[in-house]
Amino acid sequence: MKFRFCGDGDCPDWVLAEIISTLSLLSAKNLEALAELVARRIVGQQFEEGVIKSLTADISTDGKSAVACIHFLLINASRHAVSESVFSEEIQQLGLPKEHAASMCRVLAANVTAIRQRLRDKAFRINELSSIRYIQPSADKQDNTVGCAKFELKISQELIDGLPQDTTHVLNIERPNVQSLLEELKEVRSTLQQYSWRQKDKMDV
Repeated sequence: MKFRFCGDGDCPDWVLAEIISTLSLLSAKNLEALAELVARRIVGQQFEEGVIKSLTADISTDGKSAVACIHFLLINASRHAVSESVFSEEIQQLGLPKEHAASMCRVLAANVTAIRQRLRDKAFRINELSSIRYIQPSADKQDNTVGCAKFELKISQELIDGLPQDTTHVLNIERPNVQSLLEELKEVRSTLQQYSWRQKDKMDV
């Protein structure tokens, strides 16, 4: 079955399962409060872990999968510009009770403009790199990386099995390639700065 809020595509199985097993078991009031917190998170505000735990205390999970599901619903409904009536109808078809669907629609209506703006601002940021650190070689620990430079990369909100998670990866690069990579990245940065919207706005003033 195709859904408008999924871009006229199928709804992921994990979202369907989460709607039935978690979101529909919350009270409509708690679902609305939880969805409002998720909406704030989407637009860059502080994520209130303690409040989320209290809102999801009645369900068997820790609330993280419920948050991921609501995140998916709000993001996709905003991205594909579905009306509240269509959104309500479709999430009811997926198993969400009518009162719960109305709660989700109220949150969407109140935050859709801010969410769309956030999506535009982050349009080219997929699995955003939050930090990178060079790892000094250790004489005490041999790790078969002779001739390589080792880096630790932290990724913000990387999608793992459909759920956003902060992750850490270790990358080994042959030392002769490090300088070449650095030069290429500087060239890319210079090119992107020429097309920066903020840069253009300053020039237009």
